[in-house]
Amino acid sequence: MSERSQDSLTDVLIRRQIITPEQCDQATALAKEKNLSVGESLTQMGVLSADDIRAISEDLLNIRTIKLEDVEIDPEAVHHVPAAVAHRHHLIPIRRSGHTLAVAMSDPTDREALAALGSVTDFEIQPFLARYDTIEHAVYLHYGEPHVSETADAAEPAPDAGRSRPWQGLMEEGSIAHVGRSLQAQRGATFDSYIEDAANQFALSIAHSVSRFEPDQGYNPFHLWGAHGVGKTHLLHAIANYAAAHSPLKRCIMISGQRFLENLFECIRDKKLNFFRYLYRELDLLMIADADALLAHSWAQRELHETYTYLERNKKQLVLAAQNNLAAEPRLIAELRLALESGVIAHVGAYSALGKQEIIRHRMGTVALPEDVVEYMASESGEDLEELMRLVQHAVAMTVLEGQEVSVSAVRKIAEECGVDMTARASQRIRTLLDNGIGTTRTSDPPKDTGSALPLTTTDGSP
Repeated sequence: MSERSQDSLTDVLIRRQIITPEQCDQATALAKEKNLSVGESLTQMGVLSADDIRAISEDLLNIRTIKLEDVEIDPEAVHHVPAAVAHRHHLIPIRRSGHTLAVAMSDPTDREALAALGSVTDFEIQPFLARYDTIEHAVYLHYGEPHVSETADAAEPAPDAGRSRPWQGLMEEGSIAHVGRSLQAQRGATFDSYIEDAANQFALSIAHSVSRFEPDQGYNPFHLWGAHGVGKTHLLHAIANYAAAHSPLKRCIMISGQRFLENLFECIRDKKLNFFRYLYRELDLLMIADADALLAHSWAQRELHETYTYLERNKKQLVLAAQNNLAAEPRLIAELRLALESGVIAHVGAYSALGKQEIIRHRMGTVALPEDVVEYMASESGEDLEELMRLVQHAVAMTVLEGQEVSVSAVRKIAEECGVDMTARASQRIRTLLDNGIGTTRTSDPPKDTGSALPLTTTDGSP
């Protein structure tokens, strides 16, 4: 049975003889001294654990508990509470529904905090209990560091405080607004569209496990490496797509190594390193494509190692993709090498000719190309699947858009006219030759290429 609705946490704890009045006084003094909630003060004093506080709040006060790290905070909800109130009272609005504002609080019974909320918004407040550290991180991310003025009376904000922008103070003039922004996963890059081959079976199986967030499998970190265009980035996108579909509350970032470097440098330059760390460490899954870019910067490697250490300690996952085995690189710092060797390193090799035939057929969809053309493209193409996909695109375009018959001689002539073999990067010249009519004679001009037909799944990590 719940206690009286106006009771505070300390009222209930004293009345139930869970703590003494003296302990309550000590916790209250510590809370004022360190700007903590009373519940957090009791935890720091060792009187009660965080689990004890949670159980008491749920059973005796009828207050729901949430895992804030699994909640996607609505920026529109944040907009309704000034930063000063959030910082002073350790709370963060998470969702607005009609005239109700859901607020995560470190102490949902704090009368002063509830009064402060009532003074700055007309919404009905629905409080939830959340861990103090997760609220602290969320407030930092959405409001920035507290200003000196916020240490004054938070219940009397400036007239326009309620209209302050989320991330205010961290992104002045938009300087680091892009930090922590994930690459968008390509819809077509899924596990179903990934062709399994002997050269990638191991990496594919580990990627499946990572996407399902299977705990304690020894896959952390997961480092996959292989030449350009063998399908590494497709696997990263497949992991991201599967996680988004089956674990939508998990927080994932997929980013290139160069972007990681740029984000880190900008945050160091602007003295926002803690902002960077909150963004990249409060994740369930961090995936870095083209991680070779980190090899030239030992300071970035050290930050990545510290990020991994934090993620691993909290049972979160790191995935690195690179063209080279980073653990074998002499430029890699020893700590990061040991970390990679403690996880899983998987080589993604070149597809066999049969594997590439399956890729070509899958890419063709319902369009039928002669089997000898499929076999020729598969056997004569190089390791780079991106180039193979472009060649398939041109062949399908010849068939569907131009009504031409694609033959081995036509494909061979394209390569010969380009002056290169099938492994060369000649897609633009191939396109020019196709536009000039390689193949059977056309009866009319082909449609202009808008660039929108037959979208490609790239393997270079571009969004």
